[in-house]
Amino acid sequence: MCISKILILVFTFALYAGAQDTSFEDFSKDLNNVKAVNINPASNGSTSSPAPTPALTPSHSSISAQAEMPEWLVMVFINARNNLWRAGILDINEMEIIGSTAKIAVTAEIGIIQDKGNSTRFFIQKDTDTSTITSPGVQVMNSDMGSWKHFVNFAKWSIRRHPAKKYMVILWNHGSGRVDIGGADNTGAELGIAYDDLTRNFIRNSQIAMALKEISQYAGKKVDVYSSDACLMQMLSVAYEIKDHAEYLVQSEEIVPGYGFPYDTLLTDLNAKPSSSGEEGARIIVDRYNEFYELKKSILLSSKKGTTMSSIDSNKFPGFVSLLNQWIKLAVKSDRDKIIKALDKTGALEYNYEGHDTTGNARSRDLSYFVYKVNKEIGEGSAFYDKGVELQKYISESLIKDNKTTGPHYSYSRMKGLAVYFPKMIYDTSYDEMLISRDSLWDDFIKWILDESYGIK
Repeated sequence: MCISKILILVFTFALYAGAQDTSFEDFSKDLNNVKAVNINPASNGSTSSPAPTPALTPSHSSISAQAEMPEWLVMVFINARNNLWRAGILDINEMEIIGSTAKIAVTAEIGIIQDKGNSTRFFIQKDTDTSTITSPGVQVMNSDMGSWKHFVNFAKWSIRRHPAKKYMVILWNHGSGRVDIGGADNTGAELGIAYDDLTRNFIRNSQIAMALKEISQYAGKKVDVYSSDACLMQMLSVAYEIKDHAEYLVQSEEIVPGYGFPYDTLLTDLNAKPSSSGEEGARIIVDRYNEFYELKKSILLSSKKGTTMSSIDSNKFPGFVSLLNQWIKLAVKSDRDKIIKALDKTGALEYNYEGHDTTGNARSRDLSYFVYKVNKEIGEGSAFYDKGVELQKYISESLIKDNKTTGPHYSYSRMKGLAVYFPKMIYDTSYDEMLISRDSLWDDFIKWILDESYGIK
């Protein structure tokens, strides 16, 4: 039986209410914090005076391996050392509604803002107590939840104890999409996830790739599904950076509310069909995420907010990049004013954010939506128009395997699952270091949009 997140929230709050100077209203407010990093990565919106540490004491000192190899191992790395710590505890309780089975093994590591640097690793087991984490766990001393190497260590620990036929890796925390961490001078910008308020460390997107590479090597096969339970991570520069180390990439172009993934229904579906392929496992995340926010949107989402979730087939990137480059070469020979007009009409992500480049925002728009608007401005009857149609078709039918949105207006239905970087005035030169800038002309196209004198060969 599936229990709603709202009900679990009540039980979880009841467990800790006596130990904290807080209220149910404050609790709900904190849990509704979105999984997007704030302007200052050192704080991420956490309170200056953390509440007393909740009881995360492991119930057992050791965790034994399963007797038979399961079909799937689901590994969830929960860096909740920030204002999302309540949501982290909630999500583990939610996993316990289903727990590990003979076919699906589930592990999680959680670090919270009050744990004084010591995280806990759990082998998730089913229980009926939705207010207490009862799964067997082990404490990890002096853990840096913002370290990609520690993330790898958790995955290796999980695989060593619970080897499986297929692997799903979920990285849980704030996601930045594209944020200028360097400050107002626009230097030192980084893409990243997993911001640890205690260590002041985080996992850069190139480090996600490094981590997944090590995890795949240790597992003896490529990770079947990689997913970010975090905001703004389904950007071209992010997905392309990690494409070689996971078959399917499941992330959101848009803000992810603090409730994040519905782990109970996700695990229910995976258990109902444990033989699911990587593509099917990725689809489960997309479907259950969309279902949860469709059912709860009147409660969790305002009239101006929506959600997106998509699955990318990483093996389709070569064909996509080839088409993208062909489209760009035709674009720069076309009417630049019309392209800029189309850009202005393309709804911005991050709830239609149209602010400055140097604030903590992703500056992103859906690529397919943009191409659609360009074609509306250009009109039919040209090779450029036809190439735009071809590019849109490839995105929807080949690159993106599944894409679902909830939204207050039609623009969300135009978002097809892949966001791209679009600065307003200032190009962040760190984008030149991304793999997508090496292999595509997208960085050159942005520069041409900002300065028509910029030449593209």
